Amino acid sequence: MQQLRADRHTKLSNTPIYELDPNTFKICFLNSRSLHKHIGDIRSNLNYSNMDINIFSETRLYHLDSNASYAMSGYTIFRNDSESAILTARPFGGTAVYIKIPFKPGYPLAKNTNGVEITIIKVVAIPHVNIIGVYGSPKVSVRQMCLALTQILNSCCSDFNVFLGDFNVNYLIQKEKVPLNNLFIRENNYRQLVSSYTTDNRTTIDHIYTNLPESQVTVHILETYFTDHQAICALIKT
Repeated sequence: MQQLRADRHTKLSNTPIYELDPNTFKICFLNSRSLHKHIGDIRSNLNYSNMDINIFSETRLYHLDSNASYAMSGYTIFRNDSESAILTARPFGGTAVYIKIPFKPGYPLAKNTNGVEITIIKVVAIPHVNIIGVYGSPKVSVRQMCLALTQILNSCCSDFNVFLGDFNVNYLIQKEKVPLNNLFIRENNYRQLVSSYTTDNRTTIDHIYTNLPESQVTVHILETYFTDHQAICALIKT
């Protein structure tokens, strides 16, 4: 038994964020399926507390919720809440951004368009990069999403951008991904970094698009137990 404790270790199938290179800038996106329900799970997970930026969608927060109720130690919270048709009911959408490091004046910035939740983040540590969190609900058409994203692409003034989020477009199905591929890859020379399943339904609807050089950014996928989505992470060399 002593030998088992001292010499034998089970290797994790997925390397935790806190064991990766500390010199990378770490950005996480996760469809939380209600931050209202799962904030405790997120606070207790060392992966999220070791990110520089966490972006959570489908937060289901509304105007009566205080920031203090959803605080994470060491982070500043920015809320891009979704509106509900009933004032006392929780909406199904909403985005929350948790930032550990100083951000540039005027950011984060909510730029919701055509029913797509878009949150733009700029931080002092990587001033040449725009970080754009995206959530498109299943009710939003791909055409409307592409129109919204085109506006962002045309307005971004940084050299490099990282778009990450839940696009609700299965990248494994050729017909579904064509409009986004045309917009990002053919027209703007971006790459899509996520190639594995990102949901329990074996779909890839969470994507990362970037025009950063391949040598400067990698992707990391984190398993979750409290939502049917996996967390997607962009790791940027600094």
